[in-house]
Amino acid sequence: MIFPLCSHAMFTELGLTYGRKRTTFDANNDSDSEYTTASVSLYFAERMALELSYTDAATVQHQQLSSADLPRTIYQKSDILGADLVYIFADKTAVFQPFVKAGIAQIKRNLEYKDGSFPTQTTPIPDNSIAPSYGVGFKVAVTDAFGIKASYSVWQTPIGNGQKTNDDAISAGVTWMF
Repeated sequence: MIFPLCSHAMFTELGLTYGRKRTTFDANNDSDSEYTTASVSLYFAERMALELSYTDAATVQHQQLSSADLPRTIYQKSDILGADLVYIFADKTAVFQPFVKAGIAQIKRNLEYKDGSFPTQTTPIPDNSIAPSYGVGFKVAVTDAFGIKASYSVWQTPIGNGQKTNDDAISAGVTWMF
């Protein structure tokens, strides 16, 4: 007896998300953060995909505790490469498609600061690291090929001396299905 083989066409989804946050504490203390994530999801089953992503994040902080202190500017830069297995709870034809994801992320970071007119200094940061990551989100299909996507992602970031912290991001953007 010969069993028919089911063939599934491989779908590819491209995504682009952007986030920005500005916080002003007072006239001398503020923070401006922004990040952009580009992703490619390779669907290999009806509700499963491998998502590969790259995030470029940057933060600039201005600090001055009192008028007697030198103003300090802090520059933080992170590059995050991610690989996640994604499970979608709805068919590709559904308008609302919630999902969960889990995987790993490679995190590269840089931290510099500048006090007044002194030269910029670099702070030692723990080595680049591989960390677990996970998240939840949803996609709203606008057409068969275009959608709006929102997600919440978390990854564990080493902060030195064997300690870790959970960094997270909320993002929204667009996707194109091919």
